[in-house]
Amino acid sequence: MGTKDAKISNGVDYDESPQHEVVISKGFHMGATEVTNAQFEQFKAGYRKTSGKPDKLSNGDDEAVIHVSWYDAVDFCKWLSDKEGKAYRLPTEAEWEYACRAGTMTLYNTGDEWPQSHYKNQEMSVGPEKASLVVGENPANAWGLFDMHGNVEEWCMDWYGPYASGRQVDPVGRISSEFRISRGGSHSTLVKHLRSANRMAALPADKHWLLGFRVVIGEMPKSEPLPAVGAKLHQRDVKQKK
Repeated sequence: MGTKDAKISNGVDYDESPQHEVVISKGFHMGATEVTNAQFEQFKAGYRKTSGKPDKLSNGDDEAVIHVSWYDAVDFCKWLSDKEGKAYRLPTEAEWEYACRAGTMTLYNTGDEWPQSHYKNQEMSVGPEKASLVVGENPANAWGLFDMHGNVEEWCMDWYGPYASGRQVDPVGRISSEFRISRGGSHSTLVKHLRSANRMAALPADKHWLLGFRVVIGEMPKSEPLPAVGAKLHQRDVKQKK
């Protein structure tokens, strides 16, 4: 998991290091696609009309739902668990990267290049840009999972924090943080943000036009989370007076 000798250059970010061995000890099922508008509206009727989407970016039944907070995604999983009697939840960050890679160790599960034919406006945008968010338009990876690179970012269960070195079994991230992990990159951003190892995060209450989610079925790992990380030196003992 992660990138060896990561630096803030050539598309690689420092928080992808240290690269470390991870064991996923228990199987799980993952949604072949991101959750769509039609699926989410079974949970919240009329959501696409009332969720504050001024951009009108994702309105089709088969388009990935966007403008959902981490709390919205967790509540959807709880609702679906009760409805079907199965243990639905968000994936851990480690499960997500494992599933995205599908046995590969390259930058993308297609190799070290993401084909331009798969691009969905892969340029840095400061506001909503029209792009197709229909799920499954690009080929699936070797394990039958669509849109693990691009389309929309996907919420994960973990709190964001730096990696720990050494072999880990079923890691679940930090015990607390300001941000929850999101993975996979999205439309309307640089292609380097779509890499298998790239990490992103957002405030759990945040909702925006790049961010959705997919679900897994499986019991949550029982692993102990890593401790929280204290404030950086430049953030300590700050006084608001001369």
